[in-house]
Amino acid sequence: MPYQTAQAHPLVTNGFEVHLPEFVDVIVRSLPDPRDVKPERERLEDFWFVHWFDGKLFHLRLKSGGPNVDGDNRTLRVADHPWLLRARLDDAIGAALPKYEPIGQRPFTFLAQKSELIAQAAKAANISHPLLDGFRVTPRFALNPKIYEPSDGQTKVGVFVTLGMKYDIDASLTDLMKAGVELSGMYVARRNPAEGERRFAGRIVSVNGKQVSLTEASGEDKVSIEEVKLEGSKENFAKCLNTLLRSRHRALMDALDDQEADYRLGPEFDQIVTTMGTFLAKSSIELAQGVSARIGERVVLQNEAETRSVYVAPHVDYVFDRTGAKSAEFAWVGLSQFGPYDRATFANKSPRILVVFPASTQGKVEAFLRSFREGMGANHRAFSKGFRDLFGLIGVDFLMCPVETSAGDKAGAEAAYRAAIETRLVGEDVHAGIVVLFDEHAFLAGLMNPYIRTKSLLLTLGIPTQQVRMWTINQHPSSLQYSLQNFSISLYAKLNGTPWTVNQDKAISDELVVGMGFAELSGSRSETRQRYVGITTVFSGDGTYLLGNVSKECAYDAYAVMLRESMITILKEVKARNNWQPGDTVRIIFHAHRPLKKVDVGKIVFACAREIGAQQDIQMAFVTISHEHPFYILDRLERGLAVRKDSDIKKGVYAPARGTIARIGRATRLLAVNSGKLVKRANTPLPKPLLISLHPDSTFKDVDYVAEQALKFTSLSWRSTLPAGTPVTIFYSERIAELLGRLKDVPDWSSAPLSVRLKWSRWFL
Repeated sequence: MPYQTAQAHPLVTNGFEVHLPEFVDVIVRSLPDPRDVKPERERLEDFWFVHWFDGKLFHLRLKSGGPNVDGDNRTLRVADHPWLLRARLDDAIGAALPKYEPIGQRPFTFLAQKSELIAQAAKAANISHPLLDGFRVTPRFALNPKIYEPSDGQTKVGVFVTLGMKYDIDASLTDLMKAGVELSGMYVARRNPAEGERRFAGRIVSVNGKQVSLTEASGEDKVSIEEVKLEGSKENFAKCLNTLLRSRHRALMDALDDQEADYRLGPEFDQIVTTMGTFLAKSSIELAQGVSARIGERVVLQNEAETRSVYVAPHVDYVFDRTGAKSAEFAWVGLSQFGPYDRATFANKSPRILVVFPASTQGKVEAFLRSFREGMGANHRAFSKGFRDLFGLIGVDFLMCPVETSAGDKAGAEAAYRAAIETRLVGEDVHAGIVVLFDEHAFLAGLMNPYIRTKSLLLTLGIPTQQVRMWTINQHPSSLQYSLQNFSISLYAKLNGTPWTVNQDKAISDELVVGMGFAELSGSRSETRQRYVGITTVFSGDGTYLLGNVSKECAYDAYAVMLRESMITILKEVKARNNWQPGDTVRIIFHAHRPLKKVDVGKIVFACAREIGAQQDIQMAFVTISHEHPFYILDRLERGLAVRKDSDIKKGVYAPARGTIARIGRATRLLAVNSGKLVKRANTPLPKPLLISLHPDSTFKDVDYVAEQALKFTSLSWRSTLPAGTPVTIFYSERIAELLGRLKDVPDWSSAPLSVRLKWSRWFL
């Protein structure tokens, strides 16, 4: 069915145009090896700004005198070489804020003055504690000079303002221990690190008098208790304040949430950026001798007569059959009406599911399983049908596996789970597992966690698992019906099913979208993370999941070789599976979250695709999709939605419509994926768009097409009925990396089954 495309509004960014001179004089000389830059920079310090680019060293005079520089004198047109003054602006922009002490350079980063939020939150919540003064949350600003290109031939430099929160814990370890805080396992930092010494100190093993014993230490494994303090992480904050404040902890966090919202909501953030721009524009910024910059007007992205810089992509349809005739605007509506996409071809119509649960919860678990399989009836329309009828199955058999354990048995729970599973599975064949956990067990750390140990055991046997906590099982039916929606979708996908795909305009023989990621495996934060695992997920252009692959572990230096071998294997398999014929036009689009430094992943995968598709017409694009960038877009005409039908409080104010695509460069786009109903709370910060960047060697160069495709792939997450904040090509890789990181310490764990028996299963959901 057709959907009306939303109207694109002008978008205000969080940046300001920088006015620069038209020309600049430099000295240029050849310098092939970038490793030679540092000594030259140190030699010329204070007199010359030095910047390396494409095998050449560029020198910009800062002041008269100093060492001599050899090379060719050139006059550069700034619009043709914007990267030079952009790089210099990174160093010089702090001069516009002389009253602020930087806590970081490149980008220039500083803290707000007289704006400590914990004290304000405590006052608002009427909470006091003698140690609360040792906890601080301070707004942190960064000024990010960046090149942008709103239309062809308009290369400009802007300064983009970003805002975060710095968490800091100054309270002494002695006082925290006396107040009952359990410090073991928490990370600490040095209060006053020496020059060249890391601030990170290690992880606390124990405190003995005036001495702290550390593991994962970056230096000595025993330090004075006065030398270190807890890292200002949210985890440390939560653990400390929960112990110190107990029942009042939640009230303080809610008040802190309100304080942070005064900086991070759309209108509030917009005003802060405006104020910052006014301040920066008061005086010019000296970049070099005779060269200065001036902060100008806010960068606004909007359509002009001959340039479309902003538009809203067509609505993403959820598709439930191969013809595309069965489609719906919302995933669950379509699934309830049409059944899953592969209903006619799904092979296992009578799956057997192992259910592992604490024996004392059997009655509750059986009721949950009955609701899951049979449905909750007409009074609970959100899950009236049940798993069996919803997905067109003949039967669903549960193999019950009770575990003799209690909520208080934290030390022996995982062993009890493993023993019960090993006994129950003798001579049995199951297709998936459901692991029920007490809430007290679900969050146990490391190898004490029953879910991690059971997941490792069952995955090794080729059995994907689904976790559910007793908190979920005990929900009121009005809430349980929605939890069962997500639970059923994930389990069906783990059984190799395809709940839905998305609409696709198929104009070529075959299109593949390959998600690429990697996991860094390391024993601790202090070690060099030398072991890598490559993660690959392959989809057809309409979002059908084809297969997944987890490579063998390798050292960093061997990553490029491992990547090539893995990619060749995957593309060969897809070529055979999809029956590529000579002369076929095949498009392969690679998605990566962040390619490894010093490894041009794009060039490697392009070479692999050319090798495998030598007889085909191969179109290739390598696309980086990232949240890690300094750009925000605001739609001042977006008034938001009411948090409830009877409320005047709005959420998502100034958040651009989902699917809004804005040009920020010739090969880059900003894509809004989180807005409207997807914004959860009134205090949810202004959503950050995705940055879509196309590799310069791509032979398929339609940036808008790949941005729209990325939007479609956010609707393909089978963890929920709602779209994900990241395309599943990246999201699934991140999930796999997270689980591999948790599984790596399990004895006898092997990832081999993930690329053999489970390569078609979404075991990681």
